[in-house]
Amino acid sequence: MRVAMKWLLAWTWLALLAACGDKATHDDFDTGQDAILPDARTLPCTTLQFERGALPSGQSVQGLNTQTLSGTQDRWAEYVEFAPNSSATCTHPLPTGVSADSVVAAEVGVNYRGPAKAQMRWVIEAWDYSTNSWALVGDNTFAQSWRWTATSLALPTPARFLAGGPVKLRYRTDSTADASLLDLLVVRVQVAASDAGTPTDAGTPTDAGTPTDAGTPIDAGTPTDAGTQVPWSNVKSFTYQLTNYPQGKLDAIAASKFDLAIVELVRDGSSGYFTAAEISALKARGKQVLAYFEIGAIEEYRPEWSQVPADLKLGPVSGWPDEQYVKYWDERWWPIVQGRIDRALAAGFNGCYLDMVVTYEEIPANSAGTNRADLARKMVALIARINTYAKARNPDFKVVPQNSPELVDDPAYLPAIDGLGMEDMYWSDDVACDEGWCEENRTNAARVRAAGKLVLSTDYATQSAHVADAYTRSRAAGFVPYVTVRALDRVTVNAGWDPQ
Repeated sequence: MRVAMKWLLAWTWLALLAACGDKATHDDFDTGQDAILPDARTLPCTTLQFERGALPSGQSVQGLNTQTLSGTQDRWAEYVEFAPNSSATCTHPLPTGVSADSVVAAEVGVNYRGPAKAQMRWVIEAWDYSTNSWALVGDNTFAQSWRWTATSLALPTPARFLAGGPVKLRYRTDSTADASLLDLLVVRVQVAASDAGTPTDAGTPTDAGTPTDAGTPIDAGTPTDAGTQVPWSNVKSFTYQLTNYPQGKLDAIAASKFDLAIVELVRDGSSGYFTAAEISALKARGKQVLAYFEIGAIEEYRPEWSQVPADLKLGPVSGWPDEQYVKYWDERWWPIVQGRIDRALAAGFNGCYLDMVVTYEEIPANSAGTNRADLARKMVALIARINTYAKARNPDFKVVPQNSPELVDDPAYLPAIDGLGMEDMYWSDDVACDEGWCEENRTNAARVRAAGKLVLSTDYATQSAHVADAYTRSRAAGFVPYVTVRALDRVTVNAGWDPQ
């Protein structure tokens, strides 16, 4: 399911509301994204070296290590001003006792005040020790014009930036239009000892997964035990919402009675990752939560868009001009996928829900210089790699691809997945799915279910007779059904079929 245009419209509308609000004071705090890594260790900037420009008199590197300013506040000693055409590098050493290989996730925290990107672009780069080159982390896309705006930018595959020494961040512009100010430029890291699986979180030997703990009727998912696991076999209902979260929150999903929820990894599509506290609140209501993201394509508004080389993109997805297929088998794509898994793990999601698996059958058959069968094998290999990587960090983490059930023919597919999501199994926008491919999909999905995997079926219908048909046939096949609208912009509760 692709909802790129709806994301874009929602984001534009929010931007207009922010621009037009007339009740905000000059000291309102404009945050783009708080830290999402639980128990993160902050690496301050210890040295600031200018390649172009200079540190202004009366300012110091200490101004980058603590966020103190908001709105239009201007206290000279609490930030660093970077002149037009500046370039400066911050060094962020790991703390004593923390090794590079123990870091499982990392992000850059920044608080920016300056021109909007449309007027002038400022970029943040990180030194990649594996390639001996600078890698783009992000730019000032997130920022309002000349108001302090904070955000967090992912550092996917953190080992690249740690294995050869301290993290090095370069902040620069090639433009001479204006200056910019930074009140914060730090690195936050999540180390293995404080990741998912700590004594106070989910998945420890004494919490989730033990014979006497997770999965008992009186334990799993109770409001007082957010860390325990709800058994996968107990999922009898689910909801699926990717856009239009009221006030950007998950309260409507939390208030529902569904066993499982599929939600976006990024609440507005381009920033604002759901936090560990928010996901924990859903789990406290007895729900498992899967993080939705694509593995075969990328949209222009995604935070990783600028990190994907042009030659990795294979052209627009039909009907979605701001979304591009990618060479998902290329090693340069893996850091993007890995970064998303790291985010999902750090936020405490129970698993991931992988879209655009269909890329392998929609791009030209010779895209990899081979054929369609090889493209299928390469997609299965990517899913298997996701499974191996995630389970090495949390053995209970679920991997659920969406669509393309014919991949079950590959012997490596079933061992790599914990479930399967399917769309349009019986109804497509109130039109019966009776083409030959519909029956093939149902047959192959049944094979996945027969192998003991959870199968989630999403149908798009609003007419009561069609809703009833989808639930009846799906349950008869052993699938877990959900019927909603294709926009996936609401929690739909079908009376008589969904838990009330």
